[in-house]
Amino acid sequence: MKIFKDIVSVIDFGSSKITMLTGKEEVNKSFKLLSSVDIDYDGYSSGEFIEPNNLKNQIMQAINSTEKELQCKVGTLFVGVPAEFCFVTEKTLVKNFAKKVKITSKIINELFDCDDEINSYTTHSIINKSPMYFILNEDNRTNEPIGQFATKIQAVTSYVMVENNFKMQIGSILDSLGVKNYDFLSNTLSEAVGLLPEHKRNEGAILIDCGFISTSVCQVLGDGLKELKCFSMGGGYITADLSRILEISYDEAEELKTQAITTLKSVGMDFYELQNGKKFGIKNVNEIILARLDKITELIKKCLFEFKMELPSYIPLYFTGGGLNFFEGITDYLRKEYDRPIEMIKPNAMLYARPDLSSSISLLGMAINMYK
Repeated sequence: MKIFKDIVSVIDFGSSKITMLTGKEEVNKSFKLLSSVDIDYDGYSSGEFIEPNNLKNQIMQAINSTEKELQCKVGTLFVGVPAEFCFVTEKTLVKNFAKKVKITSKIINELFDCDDEINSYTTHSIINKSPMYFILNEDNRTNEPIGQFATKIQAVTSYVMVENNFKMQIGSILDSLGVKNYDFLSNTLSEAVGLLPEHKRNEGAILIDCGFISTSVCQVLGDGLKELKCFSMGGGYITADLSRILEISYDEAEELKTQAITTLKSVGMDFYELQNGKKFGIKNVNEIILARLDKITELIKKCLFEFKMELPSYIPLYFTGGGLNFFEGITDYLRKEYDRPIEMIKPNAMLYARPDLSSSISLLGMAINMYK
């Protein structure tokens, strides 16, 4: 099979499935989705894949299914790295001039190109670097330095670091499968850039992706991540709680979860009913769900408390991912838990506007933008 050079693929390791998307650039910074493949797998927890021995076969399934859909070989592939395998750090890049000059895009590019990227970490490698803001001269902070005059420019830059073990593990699998042209991208950074408008990022934003068994909490500034926290708990834990406590199958618990309205009050006689006719009291079901939601929100609060940079209280918490966003009434519940506005967000794409697709669609958008 041929390799088409104008198409790009991404592989996204979600907390319950591997998603592989392929697309090509369209006009107005948009893209056309050419292929979409989902492979169920056991996910990861605490920075490790739960069933690493199955990973090669599952990645091979994703690649083979994609190539069958496209009728061509996978060429350029970007691997999304989940937050549990990453951390962020920052560095200030500096360039001085003999006299006052007009800042151009060429000067900005040279500033980043001359970065020696000395990595003092033996366990991690840089996969993304991006400016959070610039400082002209000594005190003029800006996100738009081009066109301004200065004798000195500084770029306060965010670096996303990936565990070398992750790179070696996935890289060796791709090598063995004959994939030659691949690179790594941060899931969280791609979501931040893909989901949040530039003016929101420039003033500082908080993005929370609650998935099936993992949740990431990041502070976004400009085009970079200021801080990144994560923990291994998500919407799948709610399903597991319902299954265990009510003694029903996992599929029944998942169906029951999709019916739940977290803000619904009951006196004890009202019930949810499954397609198979089984009935469960609303009060009992909601108590189980809210008990786990309380644990998730407490862990999110802990992450927010550990952030060094404090943002004004009017800055919202942006929630995405498939773990919480589908609950009816979840926004009202979250508003009571946090002293901030709450916004539930998803990709700004008509056919893919679902919060559980935020990571995959954002990855593809960033990959295509980098490849062009």
